[in-house]
Amino acid sequence: MQYSDEELIEYLKELYTELGRTPRKRDLKKYSESPYRKHFGSFNNALIKAGLPVNRHFYSDNDILGWIQDFYKANGRSPSESEFIKLFGDSKLFRKRWGTWSSTLKAAKVPVRASYRSLSNEEMLDMLVGVCKKLGRIPKGSEFSKYGLPSPTTYIKRFGMSAANLLKKHGYIFIYSFRKNISEQQLIDELKEIARLLGHVPSILEIDRLAKNSIYSSSFVYVKIFGSWNNALKQAGFKPNLEIHKGFSHKDLSDEEILDVAKKIYEAYGTVNINLMVEHGVTKSQIERHGGITKFKKALNIPYNDRTKYTKNDCVKGLNEAYQYFGHLPSINEYSSGHFKPSHKTIIKHFKTWKNALEELKKFINFSIRT
Repeated sequence: MQYSDEELIEYLKELYTELGRTPRKRDLKKYSESPYRKHFGSFNNALIKAGLPVNRHFYSDNDILGWIQDFYKANGRSPSESEFIKLFGDSKLFRKRWGTWSSTLKAAKVPVRASYRSLSNEEMLDMLVGVCKKLGRIPKGSEFSKYGLPSPTTYIKRFGMSAANLLKKHGYIFIYSFRKNISEQQLIDELKEIARLLGHVPSILEIDRLAKNSIYSSSFVYVKIFGSWNNALKQAGFKPNLEIHKGFSHKDLSDEEILDVAKKIYEAYGTVNINLMVEHGVTKSQIERHGGITKFKKALNIPYNDRTKYTKNDCVKGLNEAYQYFGHLPSINEYSSGHFKPSHKTIIKHFKTWKNALEELKKFINFSIRT
């Protein structure tokens, strides 16, 4: 059976939205890997054509320079360094071969991007605030270039702190300070778009997974604006997930009754937390009196966050996530400002010093590149 390039690319984008990450070969269901090899040469080439981050760590010179040339032909301009890092995940891929991004563009025989004029501190802050108001949140590292901002590293070098801490210092206490700039209609339209892409009404878990890997708003935004997740669904014209707490009062709830509420919440939302339990009729005192939320998660075999069980491998994975975000080995301040897990205190507890932890991260990165 013949498939068009557009059909194959569109399916990859649908999978990306559904999974909240770049699809792998084993995720393919509608099509096999074979048509992707036939149409694009390889599965990773198809991911690049779809504009999605690729899953491999080794690239030849031709892979990198070819992507730059294709980008220039498709967009009429040379790609930025942050656009490269967003897709390939590591600036070392070009730094070790050509030194600077400008030299890399010259090697690809495309125009070198013009230097930006020097911005004042006030201009940099105003630009950042403007983008935050537009997005309703702080932009991700890979989005700074997209919205015309200097890189996250530039903010750190100029102000001695991350963009998040800079906003906090100037009175923007939290990223949700900008939530008032998101209209109800924008959120409703966004929710309908997500439902169309997924093919069903999204759960809170799906919304938060998408928010982590895209520019969509998190469930926290919907709850803040509409009062609850079910209210947001009603405003968008969807049927609420379920009415859980009908049929009993706040008094005399047994373990079995609270467990039943937790089970129904998990089935509806894909997660269980204290706020959802309270929203559906169980008080915080009842939860604590019956052993806490973790007890009910254990009883239902629901994954829970046990902060005492972070391993060294968990620490290295957290550091690697920060490394992918910033494009370089993170400092303690950068790691903490990004709210990565485990905390920097847990990492230092395992490795004694931050320097030792970064040495382990280097080993992990080098191993990943070799494999």
